[in-house]
Amino acid sequence: MTFAEAFTLLLLVAVVALGAYLYMQRRESSGKEPISPYTEGLRAVLEGDRFRAAQKLRESVARDSSNVDAYLRLGVLAAETGDLVKAIKIHRALTFRADLTQLQKAEVYRALAEDFLKSGDQARALEAVEHVLSLSKKDQWSLERKMALHIAQQDWNGAFEAAERLASAGGSVSARRLAVLKTQDGMRLCRDRKERDGRIQYREAIKHDPTLPAPYLYWGDSYIRESRTEDAVKIWKRLLEMNPERAHLVFERLETHLFDLGRFSEIEQIYRGLTRSNSHTVHAFAALSRFLEKRGDRSDAVTVLNEGLAQNPDSLWLRRRLVQIYADVRDVDRVMSLTRDLLSRVMHESYEFKCDSCGNISLEPLWLCPKCNQLDTYHA
Repeated sequence: MTFAEAFTLLLLVAVVALGAYLYMQRRESSGKEPISPYTEGLRAVLEGDRFRAAQKLRESVARDSSNVDAYLRLGVLAAETGDLVKAIKIHRALTFRADLTQLQKAEVYRALAEDFLKSGDQARALEAVEHVLSLSKKDQWSLERKMALHIAQQDWNGAFEAAERLASAGGSVSARRLAVLKTQDGMRLCRDRKERDGRIQYREAIKHDPTLPAPYLYWGDSYIRESRTEDAVKIWKRLLEMNPERAHLVFERLETHLFDLGRFSEIEQIYRGLTRSNSHTVHAFAALSRFLEKRGDRSDAVTVLNEGLAQNPDSLWLRRRLVQIYADVRDVDRVMSLTRDLLSRVMHESYEFKCDSCGNISLEPLWLCPKCNQLDTYHA
């Protein structure tokens, strides 16, 4: 083979190889699908570019009107930018489509409920929430919104029903919340002059949370309105047993109505019993001292307050009562001594500087917090 023939053969091989390479490149590039407007819209949503997201999502639904998610996201974007009229229009239009799955219907009505909530239209928001629940009875999001909407409308029975359903669906609903809702419903019934029905709700509230003070207070008040003072006192005494920490809430009621029953001395027994069984409850010591002072036993009142301070040495409440008693008898030395003690407990000898970020306390101004590393956060 001559040199010319060999060169020609090599050139032919090179041309064939180059052609094959270019063919494969073209084939690979033609195999890549272009990014769809829907995908670009989702990417823009993630990047926070609302304008581009809306543009691409509109382009997507123009090409494919069956893309329900694109419509949904367009409505959400409109709501986020404050155009609630447009958001509601988009989401309501979706509710008329016959080709939606159950899941898609629920998502549409959930979005519509959010639109109405943002616009302040509670009635229509509740309608949308009910639509979701008709599709998914244990939807926690909808049950939470339903409970909140009924509370806002002071529909306590509806709120309680939603709260119970939410609890049975695994939602976070405390027994105290259920008790409060029952109590509110009882108050509503009593305002409507349905005292007996109201008391039934108070009884139900106590079943949910026996330590909640409210149902005891209002149950007793209901009896008072019917001139059943003895029954009222019995209910109020139950609060002393179930929640002595909050017993002071009923002290004034008990004093007033035990006096009406001619059993004023019983009040002292109640207060002394509380100071013995719950010595850290300063309100009982204060109430007992006030009762003794009214009776004219000022020295006994002082003794009770000092006993209370022995059990609760940091109580400003009891010191304040002592200052009042000593001021009434013009015992200036004791008033001054107690006043200095009170001031030393509520004020500091020197300035304190507190970090606005984490609350750390310093006795001198700092420009870099040693606890949270924030700059210029200390102020006197």
